[in-house]
Amino acid sequence: MLSKFYKIVLFFTVLGSSLSAWSQDSRFTIEFTNNKIETNSKEVIEAYIKIVNTSSNPIEGIFDTQSSHEDIYLSQRKAKNITLAAHDSIFIPVKAIVSTTAKAGNKSTIEAIFTIAGTSVTKSVFLSVFIRERKLVKVMLLETNIIYERTGDSLAIPIRISNEGNTAQKVTILARYPDFITRSAIENKDINIQPFTDTIVVLKKIVNKTILNQEDFTINITALYHNGDIITNGTVRASSIRQDRRYVMPYNPDYNYDFNQTNQVTASVQHNSDNTNAYFLYANAKAEINKGTLQANLDMNWWENSDQVFLRNTWLGYSQKNFGATIGNVSKFFDMNLIGRGAEAFYKPNEKSTIEAGAIDKTFNLIDNPSLSFGKSAWAVFTHNNGWMQKNGYENTIIYDDDTYSGTKNYLASSRFSLYTSESFNLRFGGAVSNLTSNMETGNKLGGAGELQFNGKFKNLFYSSSNYLSSGYFSGMRKGVVNLNERVNLPVGKFNFWGVYNYLSAKPEAFGNQFTSTHFSTARYDIGASRRFSSLVLSLSPYYYTESRKEQLTSTLIPEEYSMKAARMTLGLTYFNAPTKQNLSLSFEGGLFSANTTENKEFHFKTNFIYSWKFFNLLAFYQYNNFYLGEIIANSQLGINDTYTNLTISPNLQHKFFNDKLNVNVGMVYSKNSIISESLQFTGRLDYNITKDFTIFLYNYYSDFSTSINTLNTIQVGLTKRFNPIKIDKSRNELEVYVYYETGNKNEPAVNQLVIIEGKAFRTDTNGILKYRSLPAGSYSVKPVNTNEWYADEVKVNVNEDTKIAIGLNKTAAIRGSITYSTTDKSFDITKKKGGLPLIAIGNNGKAFTTKTDENGNFVLYVPKGSYTVSLEKTGLSEYVEVEDNNQLVSAEPNAIKEIKFTLNIKEKRVETRKFSSSGFKKQ
Repeated sequence: MLSKFYKIVLFFTVLGSSLSAWSQDSRFTIEFTNNKIETNSKEVIEAYIKIVNTSSNPIEGIFDTQSSHEDIYLSQRKAKNITLAAHDSIFIPVKAIVSTTAKAGNKSTIEAIFTIAGTSVTKSVFLSVFIRERKLVKVMLLETNIIYERTGDSLAIPIRISNEGNTAQKVTILARYPDFITRSAIENKDINIQPFTDTIVVLKKIVNKTILNQEDFTINITALYHNGDIITNGTVRASSIRQDRRYVMPYNPDYNYDFNQTNQVTASVQHNSDNTNAYFLYANAKAEINKGTLQANLDMNWWENSDQVFLRNTWLGYSQKNFGATIGNVSKFFDMNLIGRGAEAFYKPNEKSTIEAGAIDKTFNLIDNPSLSFGKSAWAVFTHNNGWMQKNGYENTIIYDDDTYSGTKNYLASSRFSLYTSESFNLRFGGAVSNLTSNMETGNKLGGAGELQFNGKFKNLFYSSSNYLSSGYFSGMRKGVVNLNERVNLPVGKFNFWGVYNYLSAKPEAFGNQFTSTHFSTARYDIGASRRFSSLVLSLSPYYYTESRKEQLTSTLIPEEYSMKAARMTLGLTYFNAPTKQNLSLSFEGGLFSANTTENKEFHFKTNFIYSWKFFNLLAFYQYNNFYLGEIIANSQLGINDTYTNLTISPNLQHKFFNDKLNVNVGMVYSKNSIISESLQFTGRLDYNITKDFTIFLYNYYSDFSTSINTLNTIQVGLTKRFNPIKIDKSRNELEVYVYYETGNKNEPAVNQLVIIEGKAFRTDTNGILKYRSLPAGSYSVKPVNTNEWYADEVKVNVNEDTKIAIGLNKTAAIRGSITYSTTDKSFDITKKKGGLPLIAIGNNGKAFTTKTDENGNFVLYVPKGSYTVSLEKTGLSEYVEVEDNNQLVSAEPNAIKEIKFTLNIKEKRVETRKFSSSGFKKQ
């Protein structure tokens, strides 16, 4: 009985204590205003704690915060006294610094504690902090000039890869070598690198006889993330070592086979379907003669069936810095296109201004009979600051054109100005006036044109506007034109939004026997959005389109009017993958349209597909029903009543064989539409490089139209010889460099010392001398290759005559040191990183030398004699670490090793004794 009594008393005692504690805790509440924070490394985060006095009496207490991990460093580290009136509340901001070494995926907490003064009543709440992924890899080429001297040497390319992000990354290094080094021109190496670490990767190639025969060459280096995003690009110059070298103008073997190449000759013969031949000769020569440039171009062909020689794009020109002239075929493109044979010249009275003038006889063939001329033209132009597209630039033009084909004479003057230019806004304006007379009519017609362009940005909003207006009798090509192009663009993260308005109308007026062009107008209103998903981009753009046209058909005497209105939607998908060299683009465009030639609205669509992979490309296009009035008019003229369709398929292959000597390019185009039933076209070209500057080629073109009874088939065979730039300069100079050791009163020559001059490697002879001969005038950098024992700065030399210089090598001094951590019983428990910490030594002359600690925290710096400030940088260190006695002054002397130490003090935690109520313990 007594025992039951004790149990009842104990039960009510515990219950009373619990009720008392609950009653005390219920006097206030504490909570974070948000549930969690997701953040990046290197950020300052901010949270708010709300404390509410729920009682009828004022309360006083102490507010404190703590973090659970070194990733989060609280900026406010002292407790605060808080007083709250009855039923009052307070919001307390808490700021914290996210450590630069915080890894992605780490979970930390911020704890907020409030204790009522003089009591054991305490409540705490926790805020979770998640570290998001931050991708930041840096790649640096430690040597951009590598050297080789004999077979068996290694071409070693050291590359430093630093992962400053907070997650492990897989990095691919691509090295593109010249084809004489390796059959596979591109080699790759994959590296896995942990966060907040760096490593050095060395790419190596053994020097063979083929490499040794090359004086120098370039290696291209590209670094990629695993998903194909480019980290960086760079080039490394490999150079053979010489004691004596003659300067040679650089030659670029990577010529394309496009038209108008410099310093080459191409000759070919073409056999046509009618069993006739055509012969082609193209030649270009460019020579630098002292301060001027002389250049000639020849483009000649002869056709057997007409027994006629054509000379087009054939000219001779000479230019210097301030003046120049060209005679032969001349083409100028202003408000009027002027093409013919004649001459033009320019003169620069100063650095910012240019005066141009020219005149031509309007015939395309340089050796045509004068009776075949279409008239004569002349022009003059004054340009300031490279024209109106540049800041504070403008251009003034006057043109005279006598056109015998139309029987008209045109006089035109125009001015264009850059009115305002800044980083966020550009404004340009132009205007023109003209006078037109005719041999067929009396009187004259005045015309004019104006244009206004501006573009800029406001915060993240980009906009552009281009507007042009001309009268019907304007002498320029754009007669009676109204052209408006307006666009706004807003990128938001991975999204991109845009709006576009385009309007174009043309109503030219005829004068004399000028040809009357069709009157037409089009308008388009677009809005759109796109989003990027890694290597995938999706876009959506609805738009409204209108078109009207007045057309004079061959079967009618009165012009007929056509009109179209269409509401369409464009869907786009683009995919790209750099590692696999795949690109894919797919678009679908369709909607409903109405025209004055149709009774009801009709559906139409077209789709476009483009795919490329390495050497293969594919283009496919399909259209159903008419999209433009031109298609409707063409069907009407041909009497076609069926729905218009168009299918086009075009594959293409381009690949290199035999160590890139043979380049094969073949393609086909198959088309089937309602107007031309079917057509098949084939092109193929083979280029074989016999040497790096001599190529033979074979070209074939085949075309077959179902509407034609004859097929077209041509075969062309030719050769191309390329040659080095021609430089005729009497002011060739010799640079002699003497390198010696500065050892006091007796200076000794530095024998076999490596020296780099503008990327070229030299080795001094037994007298410490090297020579670089036949140098053109200019500035050259001369840099001895430093060692841990001897050092010299890079020297800039102006060579305008035979020049001799001497470079002294100073003996280096060594600064050796280490880092150690200092802790106490109260120190935070953090990661004690020792390896890879950067140090910098800055001399009194501002010259900086850097190194990093090894895995044990040791380091060595080799510097010239002098005084230095040596600092341990905070990069990679925890926020809970303070560097004691940083920025140490050191006097470095040769033959003596200076020892320095850095002590890293780990900050202490606040140690507190806190009492909790029964409900105050955090549940595990």
